[in-house]
Amino acid sequence: MENTFFVPDYLHDLLVASEKGLKGICSELARFLSLPVIITDPLFNQLATAKLVHEVEINYVDNQYREIIGDKPAIVSCQLTSDGVPAKGIRSAILLDGRLRGYLFVQIDETSDETISRFHTIIAYASALCSLELRKRLKLKQERLQFKEAFIYDLLYGNMKQKDEIISYGNIWGWDFNQSHTIIVFSLVDFDYYSEDQKYIDSIFFLIERVLIESNLKPIAMKKRGEVIVIYQMLGEEIDKNQTVIKEFIQRVMTQSKMMNMNSRIATGIGRESTNPEELYKSYQEAKVAYEVGLLLNIHTPFFNGLGLERILYKHDLQDVKEYYDHTLGKLEKYDQDHGGELMHTLEFYAANHYDVTKTADALFLHRNTLRYRFKKIEEILDKKLDDMNVRLNITAAFKIKQLRKI
Repeated sequence: MENTFFVPDYLHDLLVASEKGLKGICSELARFLSLPVIITDPLFNQLATAKLVHEVEINYVDNQYREIIGDKPAIVSCQLTSDGVPAKGIRSAILLDGRLRGYLFVQIDETSDETISRFHTIIAYASALCSLELRKRLKLKQERLQFKEAFIYDLLYGNMKQKDEIISYGNIWGWDFNQSHTIIVFSLVDFDYYSEDQKYIDSIFFLIERVLIESNLKPIAMKKRGEVIVIYQMLGEEIDKNQTVIKEFIQRVMTQSKMMNMNSRIATGIGRESTNPEELYKSYQEAKVAYEVGLLLNIHTPFFNGLGLERILYKHDLQDVKEYYDHTLGKLEKYDQDHGGELMHTLEFYAANHYDVTKTADALFLHRNTLRYRFKKIEEILDKKLDDMNVRLNITAAFKIKQLRKI
């Protein structure tokens, strides 16, 4: 005799309702049980509700119970708060790949073992359907994230040339590329991929997104080995005001990252503002230069358009700048090496103090006559006059090259 298999109607109805997502599962389960049902994430944020007479708050779950029995979610009694009054309920963990992804709650006055046993099958089945729905959501989110990151990547590397196309894609996520934007790079200094640094980058990314949302801006950001890149929307037209807003944004990020003991390792760089989204790749390259120069010169918030001579020298051909440095200061550097002198040190302080004798003497704790003697010696070695503006410009540029570690 052949066996006859029977599937209860309520399981079929729940399966059909799951086509409408968590809301459908929640509504059908509440209809069948004639009880309020709530589906939440792991932090008890409500994702779907049905048949609630009063607002129900879920502030905690009794942690005396395990979430899993064997490889299945445990179904146990719990405490709720309904309209400010303590209430009872039954809850099941919603698991995905062995990880807690949420809870399914049923509000009911009777939470005895007998009641739990009576409801066990349908609640476990509903939880499994919730798990499948959350898997679909997670997959869709991952696909959207990949698409979003691919779009941002193409922007940063100049792969998108049509402004209308960029604006159209941006509208998908509510990004207005009709407005001006600039690129801000947050980088983790001495990033090590095989350490905890990748987790730090994840934390910095989420922190930055939160600060942007708190600033009423839709986050446009992506992670890229050791750095987080932000496409920051400018809200005004005045450069000074925009820079002030960016500095405040960066400071908020740094302040919050301090709580995670990461702020000392985070460095930034800011590119120039662009009104053309198809040229944002230039701002990205500028932001990276600003970041690297900022590290070398100890500039806290380096804007590319504020670097001046440094950005020209940093980006210039390495062999050219070495030859320039040797031509300008090579003889003096060699003299110091041969004689154990401090003429290079003296000239560097002179340039740093804008060629002011009094300030330089005070900075070096030297008498003015001693300083003048050194200047005369420097002029003899270089065969140049230090009061010549062109000579001073060359010396300043040479020391900038030295600061930028180009030699």
